[in-house]
Amino acid sequence: MKALQEMQPKASQSGFTILEVMIAISILAIGLLAVFSGQNMAIRGNDRASHLTEGMTLAQDKLEELLASPYDSVTAGTGTQGNYSIAWTVTEYAGDNYKLIAVEVNGQGLKKSLELRCIKTLL
Repeated sequence: MKALQEMQPKASQSGFTILEVMIAISILAIGLLAVFSGQNMAIRGNDRASHLTEGMTLAQDKLEELLASPYDSVTAGTGTQGNYSIAWTVTEYAGDNYKLIAVEVNGQGLKKSLELRCIKTLL
């Protein structure tokens, strides 16, 4: 009977102390801050990727439009679409019968301009 009494915890030994609870809450808080910080970085990364995708789509659309136009009507110009400005330059190499087309897009959310280049030949 004495062995059973020694195994049972005394009233002063049961439960958690306030110090243990405070340490556990501190560790949980630090972990949650790390998760929220990572979530914030992911949101910013997705926003930047969205702007890059939109800018590249605009550049590609303009480049395809210029490539589909007749050779003699392809000239330099500028334009805007939404919050983006689009500029394209055309360099003609008359002796070789081709034009170098460069499309540049600048706009909100882009840290630097996006540029696509292509060659249009005279067939």
